[in-house]
Amino acid sequence: MIFDSQTETLVFGFALGDILRHAVVLGFSGLLIAAAVTDLRRFIIPNFLVVALLALWPVWVALSGFPPVGSAVLCALAVFILGAVFFMLGTMGGGDVKLLTVLALWASMDGVEGLIVLLLLTSVAGGALSILWVSRWRPRIAPLIGWAEGLRDNKHIPYGVAIAAGGLTVAKRLWIG
Repeated sequence: MIFDSQTETLVFGFALGDILRHAVVLGFSGLLIAAAVTDLRRFIIPNFLVVALLALWPVWVALSGFPPVGSAVLCALAVFILGAVFFMLGTMGGGDVKLLTVLALWASMDGVEGLIVLLLLTSVAGGALSILWVSRWRPRIAPLIGWAEGLRDNKHIPYGVAIAAGGLTVAKRLWIG
């Protein structure tokens, strides 16, 4: 850990290391929300958001005391390979694959259990989103949130919303942990 609790600088009574860790989690959460909103409105997850999430990861690793990252990288690689297969089959968008891969990196810091929780909660959120997508409420909700593409007869689901929801559970674990 870069900041040792015995020697940390206090800022307004808070340890600097804690402030920095919480700032990273807030940035992580904000980027996820931005990814969800842009995917919901335009059916795209901008690359700069995924790159920013990836760029924050080494900062988190350094602030967390350089935990073993090998298993996290392997989990992310497995998610990427599986996502690439789904992308080639046309069942998953490229932005979704990239976002889920980066989140797998973050979620797997605690081991495979974190990845399983991410995937499970993303699936549950995706199921709820799919139900909304085919429901009669979709035309009523779409204008309220600026969901321009949501009114078209579109068969694509902005699954980045579900992935971001799963990612926010990772943020919660990082905040508490």
